[in-house]
Amino acid sequence: MIVVYIFVCLQKRFEKLRKAGYILYWLWMLINFEICGQTSYHEAVAQGLRFQVQADSMQRRIEAQTLALATASDAQKNGIRIAIRDHELQAVALQKKANEWFAQAMASEEAHTPIEANDTVSLTEEVDDVAIAEAAFRKNETGNFQEPEFVILYSSPYSSTRPIPIDPTLPNGVIYKIQLGAFSKPVSFNTFKGLTPLSGETSANGITKYYAGMFRQFAAATDALRKVHDYGFKDAFIVAFYNRKTINTERARQLEAGR
Repeated sequence: MIVVYIFVCLQKRFEKLRKAGYILYWLWMLINFEICGQTSYHEAVAQGLRFQVQADSMQRRIEAQTLALATASDAQKNGIRIAIRDHELQAVALQKKANEWFAQAMASEEAHTPIEANDTVSLTEEVDDVAIAEAAFRKNETGNFQEPEFVILYSSPYSSTRPIPIDPTLPNGVIYKIQLGAFSKPVSFNTFKGLTPLSGETSANGITKYYAGMFRQFAAATDALRKVHDYGFKDAFIVAFYNRKTINTERARQLEAGR
């Protein structure tokens, strides 16, 4: 049977297929075997696909929560980490179930034995990714300075209702930022795509400078600058501040070293 031959060949390459690819593959096989009357195979594949979709969805939640940690306060980070751990356990359980059903589907095709489709995994209430993202950008209520983690998100976390902060108060001490550009007019919230955190600084001549990140160490700023360049902002460079005043980076490095 041609379908069985194709199935055996693809079975050996199953682990190398991408998730999206093997889901399409299983859907195709599902249609073929449904036509041929293999109901047990149909049930196994349907169950496997159901658990695979849930596992993939859980992984996306974990990714969103991990990104949200970048700008969350200490109090918020603890809750997000707990949620991540919980969802990681659920993702593992779901993926295991998906793999078991796919393996049973293969065995069913060979032995033509019926499979009971009654296995389930209890899930907790779904997490609102938007709410998590919004919580990550709330102002730290303690008032203490926290060096925000520099990250590059899939898309801008800023919007018309959550604009890029302009003229935020800098903490005392040495601070490094990555200057992205200077503009005579306010820029769109997605001008710098997924770079975060962002901030702007206005001057007396009406020019607004836009920055990415806020670093206590020059090494961290240098590492972030490399990522910014790779991301497409080739003209970006590091600027330094000391007690809220602009200084050259060499002097900032001396102060950082305690000299």
